[in-house]
Amino acid sequence: MTAAGFVLVFLAALIGGAVNSIAGGGTLITFPAIVWLGVPPISANATSTVALWPGSFGSMWAYRDELSGARTWLIWFTAPSIAGGIVGAQLLLHTSPDRFDAIVPFLVLGATLLFLLQQPLSRRLVRRAPEEQDRRAL
Repeated sequence: MTAAGFVLVFLAALIGGAVNSIAGGGTLITFPAIVWLGVPPISANATSTVALWPGSFGSMWAYRDELSGARTWLIWFTAPSIAGGIVGAQLLLHTSPDRFDAIVPFLVLGATLLFLLQQPLSRRLVRRAPEEQDRRAL
């Protein structure tokens, strides 16, 4: 790896970790940087996931006081997250590199769109929440 490549990956990891700790989506930065270095997409995906994991754990630890009232949500989201990770890993391990190369642009596009729509969707759901509570009270 050249010095420029090392600097690029270092900066991508730094920025990706910061983005993940604040809002998520750091893989949208690290994955393309690793692929740009010539790493095959399946290996780049695994590398990106493993590289960003410590930052996610650090973020969780830093926000632990904010999570104090969300224990029920944490429990409900943990099982599907673990199951999704296992299913995703199995799919990744059993997908041919050529097929994954063809699918990756659509996965990145989908993730980008979800990331962009996250805030407008959240605002809409928050606005609808009182209406739903009123309906249930009837």
